[in-house]
Amino acid sequence: MKLSFSKNDTLVVKGIAIIFLVFYHCLSAKNRLMGYDISFFPLTQYQAFYIFDSMNVCVGTFAFMSSFGLMRTISYKYLKDGRASLDAASTTDFLAKRTVSLLMAFFIPFAVCTSVSLFVFGHNPYGQGSEFVFNYILDMLGVAGAIGTPMMVSTWWYMSFALIIIALMPLTVNLYKKYGIGVLIPYLVIPLLIKSGFFGGASLNNMTKWLLCIPFGIIFADANVFERMKGKVLFGNKILSKIIKFVIWTAILLFAFWMRKQGWTYKHFYYIISTVLPIIFIYWLYEFVCGIPVLNKILGLLGKYSSDIFFMHTFIRVEWFKSFTYSLKYWYAVFGFVMVSSLVMAILADLLRWLIRWGKLTAFLSSRASKLMSKFISAPAAE
Repeated sequence: MKLSFSKNDTLVVKGIAIIFLVFYHCLSAKNRLMGYDISFFPLTQYQAFYIFDSMNVCVGTFAFMSSFGLMRTISYKYLKDGRASLDAASTTDFLAKRTVSLLMAFFIPFAVCTSVSLFVFGHNPYGQGSEFVFNYILDMLGVAGAIGTPMMVSTWWYMSFALIIIALMPLTVNLYKKYGIGVLIPYLVIPLLIKSGFFGGASLNNMTKWLLCIPFGIIFADANVFERMKGKVLFGNKILSKIIKFVIWTAILLFAFWMRKQGWTYKHFYYIISTVLPIIFIYWLYEFVCGIPVLNKILGLLGKYSSDIFFMHTFIRVEWFKSFTYSLKYWYAVFGFVMVSSLVMAILADLLRWLIRWGKLTAFLSSRASKLMSKFISAPAAE
């Protein structure tokens, strides 16, 4: 049977990643507890912080899976019939449609959460008058995180990075198709030319830390690396092979988590480990978790709503119900409340999209944006 990293596998990985994200944001450091005394029993506070802080592997996981998924889409839609690269028309169509789709997915939670925050809770980071309008629009367009203008919540910075991933995909795919794994070179060398200490954590920010996920996501998607790794049977025995692979790859994964926490890794190797660790993590999940019945259904459900959970969970724990969230006292109660309430909000947002036919509007706007960009690009040549 030919293996495939399927849509369901993607949802399971995203489901686990969003669980990790909520744990990380809620419970990974003392300053995230909002001054409340939270019980981490049976762990000590130090042990809990160590574990929950390690869960920020979720960000690299989402970044890698975005590049991985976009490459699969590009291969299926634009590089079929033996095409060697993306031409101008394909690039324009891809950029227009993916950008519009991303922004439209963001708009409903953005509109709901900003409206509630502004008019119910009086939270306004945008300023007044024309300044308010300017900052509000930039936040709505997902670029505030990149240019440094105010955001309603700081976690929305990822929208800017998601737009960067989309923008870099066509060029990176064409470089990969022409030079193979040589596509890694500009992602490794050019940053060093700009800043000598770039690979260290102190020199990285949210817009640069996970850039290496882009070419690796493309390579792994095109070369079916995960599928090949999972399909490898050791010693001709599937059961024995699975046991040996579990022991080896669990040890490698734990070692990678440990390496990320070391000071010398942070100083010299953080750019690399920020991508290598998520790749190992995703493979481990694909090999040992994605096929577990029932569990993969639950995780897949969370994965389906992971984007909206990400967009809205910060409002639950920081903006709207901060006191109630952390007054629950126990780590599992804090996590449970934020996760469940965020999931309910995500389901309601999805229901709203269905009621107002948001998908049809998105498809229409994506198509129109593609045609408009195509006319703009082709106009000079026609003169």
